Amino acid sequence: MPIVAVDQSALEDHIGEVLEVVSPGRALLVRADLPAPADERLPIFSHENVANLFHTDQLWVSPGYTRYRQAWKRVFGGEGIEGKVLHHVYNRRMARLRGFGFIRLAPVSRGTNSSSAFTEQWGVDLFTPDYVARLAKHGLRMQYADLGDLMVMLDISLGGGVQDVFRIGQNLVEVPGVRPPQT
Repeated sequence: MPIVAVDQSALEDHIGEVLEVVSPGRALLVRADLPAPADERLPIFSHENVANLFHTDQLWVSPGYTRYRQAWKRVFGGEGIEGKVLHHVYNRRMARLRGFGFIRLAPVSRGTNSSSAFTEQWGVDLFTPDYVARLAKHGLRMQYADLGDLMVMLDISLGGGVQDVFRIGQNLVEVPGVRPPQT
């Protein structure tokens, strides 16, 4: 599940077609290529919010873009975001540090959006200049969601006992019966 890209060409190479330049260099509407068939054995595919992961049309914005809610309403209308916030699926500060130009947006509850700040701060703290330089050597153009990102996109709050919540997430992405569920 791609969540952050270096530039427009990375989006086109890894996600799909740019349908509209909503704001030049700041907001793009992207039509994602069809995903691989779902592995219906995985509980994540029966989660009530799984559609949030696989929207065909996606809004990607630059880390510094502030008019992203207006951009969302322009391309998708207000339906689906009433009472929700638009979550940058990748931390904006980390995106800037790593040289990523576009971040995927996802509508989630305010509580879920706020709950991810604690784990995002761990990531920011990790990104020392030395670490960023080592990552840059690899020439990565895209980063994919980790378990925490997927959980937030499913609108699962990460607050409270982080380890307990991630056990719930782990159960969503494992084939039942291979090992006992995490408790």
